[in-house]
Amino acid sequence: MLVLIVGTPNSGKSARAEAITLQLANGGPRFYLATMEPYGEEGRARVEKHRKAREGKGFVTVERACELDALDPAGVGGANAAWLLECVSNLVGNEMYLPKNAELSESELADRTAASVVRLADRVGALVAVTNEFPLDGPGYDAATRKYARVARAVNAALRAAADRVEELPEKEEERP
Repeated sequence: MLVLIVGTPNSGKSARAEAITLQLANGGPRFYLATMEPYGEEGRARVEKHRKAREGKGFVTVERACELDALDPAGVGGANAAWLLECVSNLVGNEMYLPKNAELSESELADRTAASVVRLADRVGALVAVTNEFPLDGPGYDAATRKYARVARAVNAALRAAADRVEELPEKEEERP
């Protein structure tokens, strides 16, 4: 089973995904698949915020920034468990900068990344994947950021099509200009 949680940054996606993962785990094992490479103080603070939010909920954290196909859920005791993938957007960025992916077109990269998430969902009891929605051309976007936004959007579209359930979270009122 694949559940996709989509929203803007700070829209409450993580809390919603945790609740769904706990529900799907039904008291059984649950894993948190962390894809963020925490660069700088802001990155480390975000990782710590997510760790604190998961405290006491029984998640086993597995860190894997990219190449999800190399992850062996059974090897960590999670073949039949509920998994929370946080987040697809980080995974896209990490995959984009892997040297082995440098020659891939945007569509090939998007297809490869989305397929790796779907294959993971097929190898575990349930996968709840969190992803961000970005504008394709935000203020100050350089060429690399525009490419990232296009690839992320393509991955999200593929995952929406493959998911058993999709939840789109609205932007929080206090986040709006």
